[in-house]
Amino acid sequence: MTDHKTYDVLCAGIATWDTIFTGIDSDLMSIDGILAKGYLSSSGGDAVNAAVSMSRLGMKTALCALTGKDSAAKLIMDELEEAGVETGFMKHSQSVNTASPVLLVDHKGERHIIRVPDNGNHYFREDMVSDEALESARHLHFASANVMKRIDGKPLGKLFARAKEKGLTTSMDASYDRDGNWMKNIEDALHHCDIFIPSLQEAEIYAGTDDLNGICDFFSQFPLQIFGIKLGEKGVLVTDFRETYRLGTLYEGKPVDTTGAGDAFLAGFVSAWLKGYDIPSCAAIGSAQSASVLKAPGANRSAGTWQEAQQLCESRGITLKRR
Repeated sequence: MTDHKTYDVLCAGIATWDTIFTGIDSDLMSIDGILAKGYLSSSGGDAVNAAVSMSRLGMKTALCALTGKDSAAKLIMDELEEAGVETGFMKHSQSVNTASPVLLVDHKGERHIIRVPDNGNHYFREDMVSDEALESARHLHFASANVMKRIDGKPLGKLFARAKEKGLTTSMDASYDRDGNWMKNIEDALHHCDIFIPSLQEAEIYAGTDDLNGICDFFSQFPLQIFGIKLGEKGVLVTDFRETYRLGTLYEGKPVDTTGAGDAFLAGFVSAWLKGYDIPSCAAIGSAQSASVLKAPGANRSAGTWQEAQQLCESRGITLKRR
């Protein structure tokens, strides 16, 4: 760890207060009502989920995101502080609402999200991540590409370039792009990004092919240290463009709720990488952290600790190694 840095990781991106209903039948819209199996309200959003997981994994973590000045914002702040995440770089505005989506989780654990218009995430800008925030951290993790329209594209590239100029390593996570801009949203940032591990669905669209080798070849044009593809229940593929590794999922059984699982994987992977572990070990910790989230409702409520991730890896016969 660099002594003069206050934080290991600065996370930036989406913050939400989630209302989650589980056990929802797919025919909900054809009937007048339904009784949910379970109910939970908790913090969520890609950046919050990553920050909470990283903090629980022992990383000194700060978060930069935009919320309103309302009760939902206070609830998010309370949970962040309980998780040990620094909130001093958070932004709050009276003119926006805090994002408060409703998540319907079906019997397979798959989530379906009803999002709120005109929330703070829609107004988050590159300049809201201050030089002071960047200078305080070793690593920038931007967790929410493709869904923050005021920062996607050139502004995101500018943020990553600023981070690199200040000596930070960087990583990026992305969501499905419903507007169809895809590479236009992330290409500038990829020129200043160290770690990028999208889902298979996203990677296929970015690269224009469903061949895994072809996808890796496409991303080799960028100066990434590590590229990967999240393969869902089939695990993950990760490469440094010299060697390629495959790891199956460490989760057993049917997921209770898939919300936040991808965020947790990246949080685990980046945390292990910053701790000096090799690529297979980083993938294993990422998978273990994802498994901790899959076992319970909510996007980060059940996020595990470093010791718990190590124990799960050991129980699967995985020995963690430093690079």
